[in-house]
Parts: sequence; C-alpha cells; structure tokens
Amino acid sequence: MGEGMNNARHVPGSKTAVQTPAPVSANGSPDSGAPTTLGSASPTIAPVIGRELSPPGTLFEPGTALTQRYEILEILGEGGMGAVYKARDLELEREVALKVIRPELTSNPEILQRFKQELILARQITDRNVIRIFDLGDAGNIKFITMEFVEGESLHKILQQRGKLEVAEAVDIIEQVASGLAAVHREGVIHRDLKPGNIMRDKNGRVVVMDFGLARSFAGDGMTRTGTMLGTIEYMSPEQAQCQELTASSDIFTVGLILYQLLSGTMPFHAESAIASLVMRTQQRAIPLVNSDKKIPVLLSNIVSKCLETDPARRYQSAEGLVADIRAYKGQRGSKVSASTARLRMNRIRELPWKWIPMTAVPVILAVTGVVYYMNSRSQAAKGLTHTPVSVLVADFQNNTGDSLFDDTLEPMFNVALEGASFINGFNRGSARKVAAALPNPAHTLDEQTSRLVAVKEGIAAIVTGSLSKHGGGYDLSVKAIDAVTGKTLSDASVTTSNKDALLLEIPKLAVPIRQALGDTTPKSVQLTAAQGTFSTDSLEAVHQYSVGMEQQFQGKWTDALQSFSKATQLDPNFARAYAGMAAASGNLGQLQDAEKYAKLAMEHVDRMTERERYRVRGLYYIWTQNWQKCTEEYGDLIREFPADNIGHSNLAACYARQLDMPKAMEAARVGLKIMPNNVMARMNSSLYSCYANDFPSCGRGGREVLQLNPTYEEAFLVIAHADMGEGQLSLAAARYQSLEKISPRGASLAASGLANLALYEGRYQEGIQILEKGIAADLAANNPAAAADKVLMLAYANLWRGDKQEAAAAARRAIALRQSAKVRFLAARVLAEVEETVGARQLASGLGSEIHAEPQAYAKLILGEVALKAHNPGQAIQLFTSAKALLDTWIGHFDLGRAYLEAGAFEEADSEFDRCIKRRGEVLELFMDDMPTYSFLPAVYYYQGRDREGLKSNGFADSYRTYLSMRGQSTNDPLVAEIHRRLHQ
Repeated sequence: MGEGMNNARHVPGSKTAVQTPAPVSANGSPDSGAPTTLGSASPTIAPVIGRELSPPGTLFEPGTALTQRYEILEILGEGGMGAVYKARDLELEREVALKVIRPELTSNPEILQRFKQELILARQITDRNVIRIFDLGDAGNIKFITMEFVEGESLHKILQQRGKLEVAEAVDIIEQVASGLAAVHREGVIHRDLKPGNIMRDKNGRVVVMDFGLARSFAGDGMTRTGTMLGTIEYMSPEQAQCQELTASSDIFTVGLILYQLLSGTMPFHAESAIASLVMRTQQRAIPLVNSDKKIPVLLSNIVSKCLETDPARRYQSAEGLVADIRAYKGQRGSKVSASTARLRMNRIRELPWKWIPMTAVPVILAVTGVVYYMNSRSQAAKGLTHTPVSVLVADFQNNTGDSLFDDTLEPMFNVALEGASFINGFNRGSARKVAAALPNPAHTLDEQTSRLVAVKEGIAAIVTGSLSKHGGGYDLSVKAIDAVTGKTLSDASVTTSNKDALLLEIPKLAVPIRQALGDTTPKSVQLTAAQGTFSTDSLEAVHQYSVGMEQQFQGKWTDALQSFSKATQLDPNFARAYAGMAAASGNLGQLQDAEKYAKLAMEHVDRMTERERYRVRGLYYIWTQNWQKCTEEYGDLIREFPADNIGHSNLAACYARQLDMPKAMEAARVGLKIMPNNVMARMNSSLYSCYANDFPSCGRGGREVLQLNPTYEEAFLVIAHADMGEGQLSLAAARYQSLEKISPRGASLAASGLANLALYEGRYQEGIQILEKGIAADLAANNPAAAADKVLMLAYANLWRGDKQEAAAAARRAIALRQSAKVRFLAARVLAEVEETVGARQLASGLGSEIHAEPQAYAKLILGEVALKAHNPGQAIQLFTSAKALLDTWIGHFDLGRAYLEAGAFEEADSEFDRCIKRRGEVLELFMDDMPTYSFLPAVYYYQGRDREGLKSNGFADSYRTYLSMRGQSTNDPLVAEIHRRLHQ
C-alpha cells in the first residue's frame, strides 16, 4: 500500500510511504542448557555431570588418534556443536572433560573460531573458581578441547532438585562465582553467557565458572556483529538485550539474577515467556527480595538490587566490589582489609537507596518486543480477547520461472491479504530493504536469512518466504511463515495454477493458514469472501507496475513512481490501489489538486479494495483536502476496526495536530509507537507532539531515544533542543544546536535557525541578526530558498522587535520573494500590518482568504485583525480574531485576541487569552510544525499579561513583567525592557 503517511510533522506535503510493525515467538525454558543465539554462531555446550554413557559413534572408533590418547568413559552433555565427554587422558593418567566439535561444523570458520576462542580466552585465567582449560586438540577431522573434569553438579541441577537454597549456602556460592569473575575480568574478558548451567559445584563445595564459548575480550574479538544478540535470554543483562557495548557490569547483572533465583527459587522478572521477562528487565528495576520474603536480610537484598540495576552505571563496576560487599555482609575481612574498612563497606551497603521505583520504558531490542507481542497475542486469541498487534515481513519470493514479471510482484499483494486480519501489519518492504542495506553485511535483497536479521532488528514477529516455479503450462507457488527469532516454521501452504494471472486469485487462500498460525480465528470462508474482488485484476503486469511504483515511492522518486502507478491504471483502469499511489506521489510532489483528483478516482473503485484500504484512502483524501475534522473521523474509525494499524494511529495523530489538539495528537502517537517501538519517524513524531503538548521531559527523552536509533538524525537534535527550551535549559539547547551544525549541511542550516531563535528569545537581537544573515547566505548558496525564507522571516521579526520598522518591512518583502507559502505570506503580512504598510498586508490577506482551505482563510482574518488593531479599532479586531479562531484555533490567534481585548479595556477577557497562550506554550516551539523554531514569540505574552494585570489592578502584575525580564532583561536593544523598568518603578 502507498496510502499511508510516515512523516506526520509535515502535513500536507509529507512523504507518504507505508511502514508496518510487529512481533514474534520464542521458546525455551530457563537455562535450557544451550544459549539462545540470534547470530550465526551455533550454541555452545556446557558439561552436565551424571548422565549415562551413550554410544560415542564414529567419532571414537578404535585405533584413531583420539582414542589412542583418550579413553571415553561417559557422555556429559550434547548440543548443536557436538558433545562433552568424560575421558581418561592415558598419557597423563588423569580424568578430563573432552569437548568435541562435530566434524561437519569444522568447515564453518566462525564456529571454529568461537571454539578456538574458548581455549584462547579461558587459558589466560588461572583461578580456583574458573574451569581450567588444558589443550586444543586436532585428531584428523576432529577438533576438541580438554579441560578440567569437575565431579559435582551444576547450579541448574541443584535448583531443579531443591527449588531454592538457604541464605548462607547461596551467598557462599555467589561469593565464589564473583571471585572467579573477578579473575576473568582482570584478564580483560567478559563471559556474556553466565547461567546456572555454566556454574558447577564439586563435592567439596568448590564452585567453578565454565563455558567461555561466547566470551570476548574488552577490546573486542572482531567476531561479534553490531546489532546481534548472543547469549541465553533468561540471564541477559538489559544492555546485552539491546545489543549495546558490554562491560564487566553486564556479567554482574547476571550474577544478581542467579543470586535472586538461589535465594527465592524464582526469577525477579517473572513473565509468561523468557522474552517477556527480558523486556521487563530493560524497562524497570527488580522488586527487592526483602519485599517478597521478609526472611531475606535487608543488607543482602540491597546487594542483589545493586547487581540488578537497569542502568549499568549504577551497578557494581567490578566483581571485586561485589566480593567485598558480600564479605562485608558476612562479617569477613581479607588480609588487606581493615576492620574500619569493613565497617565502611557495611555502612555503604546499608545506605544504598534500593527502593523499587518503576522506570519509564526505553527502547529495547525489537526482536524482544515483537516476541512479547506475539506470545501475548497467541494467549489472548486463545481466550477470545482482542489480539495484540503482530507484524510480518514478506520476504522476496524466489522466482524460479525466469520471468522478471514476477520480481517483487506477488509480495505486496500477500501483504494485503495478511492485513485482512485486524491485528496483523505487513511490514513495509521498502523499509526492510533500507534496514538490510545498513546491516554489518549489507544486503540488497530480502532473502530468508536477511529477512530474519531485519525482523530481529525491527521487532517483526515472523517472515513469510515463498517460491514460484513453472509447472508445465502452469505455476506452482509455495509459501511458509517462519518465526523470525527461532527459525521455526509456523505454517506453510502451496497452490498450483493453470496460468499466471490466476496466481493473484490464489493469494488469499495461501494467506489463510498463515493468518491462522499467527492467531486469526476468522473462518476461512469469511476470509475468502472478504477478499473477493479485491485480488481480481485484468493484468498481472498492472500489479507489477504498481509494485515498481511502490519501490520508487519509498526511494523518494516521486515522479518515477507517479509514472509507474499511471502505467498500472492504463493496464487496468479499475486498479484502485494504483490510483491511491498516484494520489500519494502527487501530494509529495506538491501537486495537491492532482492528489485530490486521484484520491477521488481511487474512491470510485472502493469495491476493489479491502476494508482497511478503504479507510486509508479516504483518510488520505481528507489529508490532501486538509479536512482535518473528517480526517480524524476517518482514521478514528480505522483504528476502531483495525486497532493494530500503526499507519492509522500515526495519521490520526497528524490530523489532531493539524487541528491543534496537541494532547490528543500526543496520545494517538504514543499508541502508534507502542505498535512500532523502534520506528524512528514514529518516535520522532511522538516526541514532537509531547513537546507541543507541554510534556517536555517525554519530548526530550524521545529525542534522545531517536538519536540512539540514528545518531545523525538532524530533527532529533531539534526535538531535544525544543525540550530544553521548554524546561528553561537554554544553555543545553544552545549546546544541542552546536552539535547539530556539525552533523550535515542541513543540520548546519537547522542549527542556525535554532541559535538565532534562541538569541531572539533572550533579546540578543543584533547577534541573532548576524546568525541569520550568515545562515541565509549559506541556504541560498545551497539552493535552499525555503530554509532561507524562514530565516528572512525571523530577520524581519528581529528588526521589528528592536524597533527598526524599515528593515523589518524590507525583510518581510524579501521573504515573500523567496517563497509564496501560506505561512510566509501570513508572517510577512503581520509585519507589514505592524509597520502600517496596510495596502501590502491587505493584498496578502486577500490572497490567503481566496484559498479553499480553513488554515489560509484563518490567516487572512488574523492579518485583517492586525490591520484593524493598528488602526485603533479593537472591536473590529476582536470580531476578526474570533472568526479566525472558529476556522482554526491557533496559538497566535489567542495572542492577538488577548492584545485586542487589552486595547478594548476588556481586561478579564484579555487575561484569559494570555493565560491560554502560556498553558499552550509548547505549541510556540514550532508554530507551523515545519522545523522553523518560533519560541521567540513567547516572551511578549508576559509583557502584555503584565499590562493587562495592571489594568485589573492585580497586586501580582509585576510578576509577569519580571518573567519577561528573566528572559530578555539583559538585552541592550529591546525597547520593552526600558518600558517595563519604568512601569515597575512608577
């Protein structure tokens, strides 16, 4: 579909290309023995003592080099890489553990390198609490490691048998584990896969840490790919789940999980699945042990809580620190620790502020979020509840026909069939290609392996792969849905058709079992009835041209996309989706009349669209016609019928924003963000609406999260600076702009506007003018007249506020010459009205008033109201400003109306308007939601509020004046500063 918008802050004119979100499943009980890996490495194997001897197979046939040296006694464990055996070293006459890699895996260089890495890293460490590695052997095609044989039990087995341990026993075990980790960390090694199955206790009570197959040095081994999650899900630290750089504190978090489990018999982040538990530990602190079991000593509970801090900086930074606090808790002192030091340690533990405080959610690895969605959705479906959103990525089908007509043709239609289920979102394939191109090993096609990597990164539940082959005169098409994380096949289906055009008719049938596997309980007959007419077309070539247009649209090639969509309609004049694509492409080219025309053509063929598509196309029509009331109604209906539709939530938020209902825009955007938590644009828009709705902390946090996802995203810097401005942190805002100007030429242009706006806000008019003139020259040199026009407008207001009317008028006219947008004409006309160039102001108002949409008509009335106010006719101004408000409830309209009431002596009414301006101050950050910062308009509100409260004879009138002075009181060329001082002292 090309009917969705993904850049809601620029409506209209936003870039329309569909995106879609989602979820996945995972399995595995806690500490199943092998780590869950989301990379290409195979699981490693941890020795488990006490199993019966299994036949060793051909690996150990008599007479081989291996059996000449080692006598195999017992199998200890087995897994994907091979097995671990108890053996006797005949040469050294000792028992060892023999870890063997399967011969068929030795051809995989990465697996072999990880196998060698275990030896290389572990041999550096000699500590009684770390397993000793002896040697790396090679017997023909058999690779193996020999290590110390430990006669005992793993913590995993101990927990299975006993549930939980006594406090003293658990503490003793963890003290030894931490001591072993301290030795590991001193060698610059992070374990990364610590768990009860990798910790052994021998019959004498000695505890050893084992299995370094996923370990790496602090400096990095060059093997771990960025964005790849490796380890065992149940025991991962939050930063490991988010594929961030790891330090020793990551291992310490896992120690905390294990100690919690040893003491309580449960895991601290209990959830229905391991993945859901992982999400919880990235979002909130663990409930202290003492809260659930009063028998647990408070000091010990504090130690566990410190290990389990979500923020790595708040945890123990070294295993030695953990060992010291454990020993302090036990009342022990090492030979180098004095009694006073021990008491200090006890005091430090006692004073740790480990109260349980839920934390605001932060972005987590989307594979995890997706899995939680998917698992919850399956559970809810079973209960007959509303289904949680599920996202699916349709990979590139393998085209075995040799006919390029099928390249990227059937896949978009399969997306449409899947989205017949209200809880399923087909992830945008263009977005997926972009993610694939940014992988450590960039890919340009969405084959199965690449699609799984994309899905894991983006939190997509499942992928759908397909294969198309010729069969005599017909075609065979097979598809299967695959769990993105585990690789498990969820469902598959196939069909055979007699000709190529019949393939489209079979797609809904193929989608039925996949929808059912994802939790759709709709009967097959109902699904197929709903699809009737939707998939019929006179030409497969038309579908192919539509798919080409979708790809071009995603790449921003709007003219090419328009041509491709047009070809599709020529091949099939009833192809509704292609008309919708033409509407989107035309709108992005600024051809709004054509966009409206094509949207109407699409609506003429509503019988050829799914119900979801009909909502989207109608909503798109109302966007292009700027009917924001109908827009909110249409997208509101869409999300009621299809609550998982992220495009619906995103566009609903945009429509609320254009109605200037920022609280509702913020709420709608947040709901959409829950569906697509790692979508940069969704997070960006949610952050912006938070700023506009005065929720500056959420706004800043969202902007920082965007930078985590994309460190060079220019608008994220703006969002954070907006939040800083809203909270009065002007120096932080300035620093953010200074960082932005180093990112890119566009960033430098945006930063110049931001720094100039900040200077104007503080009354540093001459400095702001210098910044603007330099920025204007750079924009014009870069052939960016739109950005230059914005800066020229700011220049006009800088001159106006410092009292230079002639320069202000000249700048206003210059802005209009650069750009004729409604915003530019409106702001320029206000300046002309203020300097009493009435003819020019009225001409601009006339042009705006003749347009068909409410926004320019409201601007026209505001301009005429300014003219009336300047002519000392406040009554007429009030009428015009009130009429403008009925069309569009703008912040600047309230400001103007307040000034008119003040001029009329209606002080109570004026006070109400100025109060609204202050309560809606978030909107002043960007009055036109288009990257032009306008917070410099805010200080004047306090000046006029002060005058109004003087009229009310309020004793607090001086507070408003002082607020103005706190903003601009240091200005040397602001006429209002001198006037306020006079009013305060008269």
